[in-house]
Amino acid sequence: MKNIPSLTSLRAFSVVGKCLSFTEAAKQLGVTQSAVSRQIKSLEQALDLDLFDRVGNSVSLTPDGQILHRRVFETFGLLEDAVNDATGSAQRYKINLLAPPTLAARWLTRRLSSYSQRFPDTDLVIHTVARPEIRMDCVIHFGTHPTAGSEHLHLFLEQHIAVCSRKLFEDREAMRAGSLLHVFDNGVRFPLWEDWLSIEPDYPDLPSEASMEFASLELAIQAAKNSVGVAVVDRNMIEYELNAGSLVQISPTTVVGPNGYWLEISIEQQAKGRSVQFFRWLRSVARSATNAI
Repeated sequence: MKNIPSLTSLRAFSVVGKCLSFTEAAKQLGVTQSAVSRQIKSLEQALDLDLFDRVGNSVSLTPDGQILHRRVFETFGLLEDAVNDATGSAQRYKINLLAPPTLAARWLTRRLSSYSQRFPDTDLVIHTVARPEIRMDCVIHFGTHPTAGSEHLHLFLEQHIAVCSRKLFEDREAMRAGSLLHVFDNGVRFPLWEDWLSIEPDYPDLPSEASMEFASLELAIQAAKNSVGVAVVDRNMIEYELNAGSLVQISPTTVVGPNGYWLEISIEQQAKGRSVQFFRWLRSVARSATNAI
């Protein structure tokens, strides 16, 4: 690269990319809006990239801008953390964790009871939606493999089982008269029942007529608990209900994988001591929970 961008232009880019406003970025940086615009123009020329789309007063990051902003925002955040650690200027620390909503509510929250004892001076913030202006210290990722370039722990694979309320389980006529409960996302139904029935196609007491679809797994779980019908659910998400008996597994049939959950920390966050400490703590908690099963 012929022209190395200045730290000033990268700092301006970091702030504009965070608030998506040249006016607000200028206020935060304590300079004029025209100065911010000049820094962004200088950076785009140095990189030979368009970093922002500008339509009227609206500003958004281009695909190239999104990639660069993620790394630049992380880097300035780490520098800020380093200065705070060195000077002791930060009274409270904050850990940001990104996790899928159902896993956060049904698996993660059951494993946080010792957090305050381990990190008495660190606030934990659990996010279920990624936001470009927030640096995530750790991420729980759903998929078939971890994110490239991260240190990670495979928490578990999905284990889908068919469940219903104890009331339906003990009244097979009522079970047959109920509904098959499905889950969909963005109008697309998950093939949970298709996968389960491919292993056990002749289960005798499943509902054969009615079906219902729900826009979240949580809704399907609540419907099953309320004797509406039978649902296929990841066993890891209904630990409490299975132990309490409010949901009953109707058959030993289990569909394992291929998707699962990964606890990850990025290369950038591995330079941040608090992030690493939290990752290692949650990793040990998760392993203890897995070994206890």
